[in-house]
Amino acid sequence: MRLTDILKESSVISDIRGTTKEEILTELAGQLKAAGLVKDVDSVVRVIMERETLGSTGIGDGVAIPHGKMKGPGGVLVVFGRSRQGVDFDAVDGQPVHIFFLVLAPEDSASLHLQVLSRISKILRDPSFRKKLLKLPDVHSLYESIVEEDGKL
Repeated sequence: MRLTDILKESSVISDIRGTTKEEILTELAGQLKAAGLVKDVDSVVRVIMERETLGSTGIGDGVAIPHGKMKGPGGVLVVFGRSRQGVDFDAVDGQPVHIFFLVLAPEDSASLHLQVLSRISKILRDPSFRKKLLKLPDVHSLYESIVEEDGKL
């Protein structure tokens, strides 16, 4: 499974405006709605916030991969967002988060859900790639860079 099989350019936000965890999740879920991939933003946010109560998905190094499962999505959905200023997302290293990948999966897709999370983690391991994502000017260049990096794996 390639990340770019499920991440579309219409699901990329170059400048997230939210400043709290819930605002970020609402903005990311809103992008899924704008792309026609979900109908109800509040349900998505509720599912992801429930998952956050188990432990922050802020994995460190400026990265968070909020995720959850719910009825409805026909497959795994992914949205990418970047916050240039960084957001307190309760990351394990205590640092602000700049790079977000929200993953939403159907309730019965444990294996595929884990594959997507693993793929995202692999792409974001390279510190130079993370720095590059912070400097790119727009949605198109962010998407193309993610596609390129995904192709290297």
